[in-house]
Amino acid sequence: MRGYGVRPEDQTFFRQRITPLLELGTWAVIVYRFGRCVYGIKIPVIRQVMIGIYLVINTICLMLTGIHIQRKSDIGPGLVVHNCSCIFVLATRIGHSCSVNQGVSVASVRGTGWPTIGNNVYLGAGCKVMGGVTIGDNVVVSANSLVITDVPSNCTVLGVPARVISRHPVSPYLKSPVTTT
Repeated sequence: MRGYGVRPEDQTFFRQRITPLLELGTWAVIVYRFGRCVYGIKIPVIRQVMIGIYLVINTICLMLTGIHIQRKSDIGPGLVVHNCSCIFVLATRIGHSCSVNQGVSVASVRGTGWPTIGNNVYLGAGCKVMGGVTIGDNVVVSANSLVITDVPSNCTVLGVPARVISRHPVSPYLKSPVTTT
């Protein structure tokens, strides 16, 4: 009997393909991707009908999940939204392989611009990223932190306001940590 790893019975089609679709965060990401696609349609009549459908679906998703991802945000592949409730993402750009937990807000403060978030960033529960700040690649923003200044790559930030507490790029929260040579 193995103590760690994935159990053989968890390698089923249902666990790998269907279970992720039952999570509310996945639905919010699907609605976001649908909205990006709809606003790119070139045929005016079809575009207007699809925008109406998107707005209804987006409102229902917001009511059911408590998650809103702004369709104007440029988000790379691999965005994972853990849990649900009070998640608002309004960013200029979010790179690939980012994770967002419950209670996270990524937004503007009184017209200061939207944040830009790099690749492979973990946003801990309840953290806030406010204003036109830039977060580098391979960054962990700890729970309940407030980011109001730029964050360099390969570090962990913590506190209100957030300060760099570690410059070690390897963290169990990051999907593919970068090793420095």
